[in-house]
Amino acid sequence: MLANNLQFHPSGAFVVSDKIVNQQQFFADIAAFKAKLHTLKSPCHVVLFHPDTYQFAVRLFALACAGHNVILPPNGQPETLRLLLAQTPVFAGDTADLDTQSAITNLEQQASCAPTPLTQLQWPTNTAVIFYTSGSSGQSKPIVKPWRVLNRELSVLSMAFDLQGQFTFLATVSHQHIYGLLFRLLWPLAKGHIIDSTQIQYPEHIVQKLKKTQQAVLVSSPAQLGRLCLDNVLIPERARIKWLFSSGGPLNNQHAETLFNQLARPVTQVFGSTETGGIAYRQVTQAAVEVPWQPFSGNYLSINQEGRLILDSYILEQSGFALDDRAHVHSNGQFKLLGRIDRTIKIEEKRLNLDDLENYLVSHTWVKEAKVVVLPAKRVQIGAVIVLTDDGNSERLKQGKLIINRTLQNYLSNRFERICLPRKWRYIDALPFNSQAKLSIKILEQYFAKSE
Repeated sequence: MLANNLQFHPSGAFVVSDKIVNQQQFFADIAAFKAKLHTLKSPCHVVLFHPDTYQFAVRLFALACAGHNVILPPNGQPETLRLLLAQTPVFAGDTADLDTQSAITNLEQQASCAPTPLTQLQWPTNTAVIFYTSGSSGQSKPIVKPWRVLNRELSVLSMAFDLQGQFTFLATVSHQHIYGLLFRLLWPLAKGHIIDSTQIQYPEHIVQKLKKTQQAVLVSSPAQLGRLCLDNVLIPERARIKWLFSSGGPLNNQHAETLFNQLARPVTQVFGSTETGGIAYRQVTQAAVEVPWQPFSGNYLSINQEGRLILDSYILEQSGFALDDRAHVHSNGQFKLLGRIDRTIKIEEKRLNLDDLENYLVSHTWVKEAKVVVLPAKRVQIGAVIVLTDDGNSERLKQGKLIINRTLQNYLSNRFERICLPRKWRYIDALPFNSQAKLSIKILEQYFAKSE
């Protein structure tokens, strides 16, 4: 039976600026922040963004245990925060990217009443965490994850992966996404492990962290691991790495084999989504051997007539959930993935909907029509084909193509992270529709086959 309730494990701790913060201090900081919430009426929706995992965790649990729903932006881009704060004016977290003139209630600046000391804290159950992600329509949509569902997912992780002893969790991924939230914060906190509060950016920094711990769990992504295996600086400290997790996109089988040979540990790959949470997992140690995905407990997979993967999940209290993936399901319940169906792609574990990118481009006064295509390359790249308005053509004649490129890239960076921006740009008079009014993707791709 999967649990709806979890408890804070008394051995859990954080590493903040190389200092250990124990549960007593964690509870005290939660109480202090919770005291700032006395002016909010429950239930309230609060936007929370903070790059530091400890500061994020303090605010998350203070808000949730006070009866508030927490909205997690996927990033701290100004446009992303502006869109969410237009729905609810209450914000908690890092204000570096916020317009100081915005009409928001900034909980960081709220006067607090005397905090009630916390010696015990109940894990939240009745509120929810709300993620925002692009759906098949290309529009950003809320994904509501009740705490009772998150608690079930944590119980499933504990059953699937038996981590004996106390580990230090190191991460290169953000806690603002479902994978990072579960694997680098909630799961280790519930099981009494140590959480390093810094999101690590470079392999050399991982090495420095490893030297300070005997047993480490590394939570990373396929893009970061793919780069790591080309020049693996972790090899001298590999004995300290006990578990290695990867999610957010597909990990190349050859990279998985290389990392296994380099680190003497298999990469545990996790397949899932924001909507579903973790669906299945696997470990690839030989690139030539096809390893199927093993569903987590409570998940059952099947295939519909279109070849689309269908999820029945006791964890999510839902049946018949259609995934955007094609697959072959074996008689034992394991399955092999055959590719994506919709126009949502992953670029270095960042989820990008191509329709969303196109719609935002067309909102610029210089752009009449826009189509983006995925270009064949070792790393996923986006190419943009643009039909300019009269104003856009006028500016191109005056300033040149490079200025137009830079202007549109800067415009997109208000909404999308830099890794998701188009790398190549082409400007044409009209999009290539055929006689059936269908857009020719092959012709669009040919624009990028020619050098300019």
